[in-house]
Amino acid sequence: MGHALNITSSRFDRRALLRGGFAVAAASASAMSPASARAAVNKSGAKISLTDAHIAELQKSIKGTVILPSAANYDYERRVWSPSFDKKPALLVKVTSTKDVQAAVQFARAHDILTAVRCGGHSYAGHSTVDDGLVIDLKPFNGVTVDPARKTAHVAGGALLGNLDRATQPHKLATTAGVVSHTGVGGLATGGGQGRLGRKFGLTIDNNVGVEMVLADGSIVRANATENPDLHWAVRGGGGNFGIVTDFEFRLHEYDGVITSLSYTYPGSKAKDLYKVYAELSASAPLELTANGGLRTSDRGEHTCSISGTFLGAKQAGEAAFKAVAALGAPIATRIDQMDYVTLQSAADGGIHSDSFGYSRYTYLRQLDPNLVDMVLDYVTRAKTPRTSISIGMQGGVIAKVAETATAFADRDGIYQCAVATSWEAGQDPTAGQNHVRELWAMIDPMSTGGFYVNEVFDDPEDRVRKAYRGNFARLVDIKTKVDPTNFFHLNPNIRPRT
Repeated sequence: MGHALNITSSRFDRRALLRGGFAVAAASASAMSPASARAAVNKSGAKISLTDAHIAELQKSIKGTVILPSAANYDYERRVWSPSFDKKPALLVKVTSTKDVQAAVQFARAHDILTAVRCGGHSYAGHSTVDDGLVIDLKPFNGVTVDPARKTAHVAGGALLGNLDRATQPHKLATTAGVVSHTGVGGLATGGGQGRLGRKFGLTIDNNVGVEMVLADGSIVRANATENPDLHWAVRGGGGNFGIVTDFEFRLHEYDGVITSLSYTYPGSKAKDLYKVYAELSASAPLELTANGGLRTSDRGEHTCSISGTFLGAKQAGEAAFKAVAALGAPIATRIDQMDYVTLQSAADGGIHSDSFGYSRYTYLRQLDPNLVDMVLDYVTRAKTPRTSISIGMQGGVIAKVAETATAFADRDGIYQCAVATSWEAGQDPTAGQNHVRELWAMIDPMSTGGFYVNEVFDDPEDRVRKAYRGNFARLVDIKTKVDPTNFFHLNPNIRPRT
């Protein structure tokens, strides 16, 4: 990378309480029981053996907690957000500091254990858990320290978006974060980081001024504009390919937290007119406005369409920004709420574990092509597949002003985000909905930028990951080869090192 890797000490080296109140002593005791050790697997799926002595050695090396299948809280702790991934790790390591992360990585490497990294556990592809492997659980390691004078925040690798928002807003400061407060900062802020503030302040990665990381060899490094700048470039969009970020330093922006949420819903028959209005609205939208044009099919196969979004400001100004919807006539439902930003950031949370299953595909569009809209509407109207949706959301703004090569994230010219999705409950047959998504996707993809948001990966093939990074891909491979030559961190939209 042109710079030696600089080993540093941890900024956050203090013990955090385990969420849920589980006693460390109880979990540690179960980890030491003779019956608790079990077979594990390596990256290739071959079986390996872990003894009680190995587990005791790991527990002794960390301040956090090792949890094995024999622990009373194991079934709770192994769960991730999506019920699609009901996996059973051989052990979970709940870390509380950078040194804990370092010890967990060194243990995994020494014993050749398949390893996943988890924060919020929201990975759509299930990358944050494994069967018969090791899960490094960052969630207890969640401190946020705000420097109001410098307008920066240091955020520990296990923090959730809610931790970040609740720490910064009392100072009337904020940076872009997603839209569900129990999402992990680590996943969001390495893959890109879209949110309600993005058009005004840029992606989360655009506000990342430095990181502390544990690499695959267990070393601790800092990466910023002057230290390991190639690594800092890569981790801003390259996902979890390069190591575990244990400290983010984010640039903050002045923001009083006043936000207005608006939604206008119409019958599906209005969809073509709605997208014309949406194209007009989005073409002249101020940076404070983020909007989405959606088409949804209900459980009964009935269609509705909507324009919804948020405005960074008071209700009256928000309504004025959405004045173009008046051309659509009276909506069948309207919601306009002025509230504080932290409240809105958790409004769509639901539980930390979802009961619904889902599948989606995601891309970017350079324009809202009328031919694409006509094609989509025709297909969706004929298909009538229950519980499916298409949404086209605004990006652009400050995000589009960053050069394609400035960060690993390359899709700066994608003015719209386009997602096709379906959901189902346990016991329901998902086949029709999944086929609907794939068929519609095959129609949309040729008209897209060819990329996708890596934080939304499902079963996207490896060549699509390559396309998402465009001309940045070769540089990412070079960096991956240097810092992770064995592809230890491969449970992600993977960038393979050169062999």
